[in-house]
Amino acid sequence: MERFIQAAADIDVDEIMAAIRGRIQDRKDAGLLKQSDIDEIAAMELQPLPDFQEIPHIYEPVLYPGFTENLAPPAALEEANQEKGLLKELMKRVRRLLAPWTRFMNRPMYLELKTNILDLQKKVPIVLQSSEYIRLLHNAMHNLIVEASKLKTEEEILKTRMRILEDKIEFLENRQRALEKNSPAP
Repeated sequence: MERFIQAAADIDVDEIMAAIRGRIQDRKDAGLLKQSDIDEIAAMELQPLPDFQEIPHIYEPVLYPGFTENLAPPAALEEANQEKGLLKELMKRVRRLLAPWTRFMNRPMYLELKTNILDLQKKVPIVLQSSEYIRLLHNAMHNLIVEASKLKTEEEILKTRMRILEDKIEFLENRQRALEKNSPAP
């Protein structure tokens, strides 16, 4: 029969399993485990180990056992909340007294921002229309550049043709002169 667990050659799996079985038998003899518990554990479906973030408390307080049970500061929290409530109420009253003054001081900035926003709302259609004009001008300039490039190449081609024709005319004129010199006069 093939072994279920493969281990390194220097690890004796049979010895480890015998030690585990011995501990289980010791706990059964001490009355800590029952055969039904062991059968239940053996028949249990294997689950993946949980993530450490899912476990709320991994370590137990070793230095101060029972510290978490004896903690009782909720009364202090209530007093602090009452103090905060008093301070909060006092600040509300101070704010109510100072509210007209702060409105008076902030009014010029508010009016300026309001006029700026209205000005911007008026300028938005102009900006959108300007962007359309910019696109149209860009396309027109692009088309003009393309046409100018075509005309430039066409001009260069015509110049070269003209030079070729001038060279041919010069050649023909020279030939004609040479023929006139060499031919007898009638």
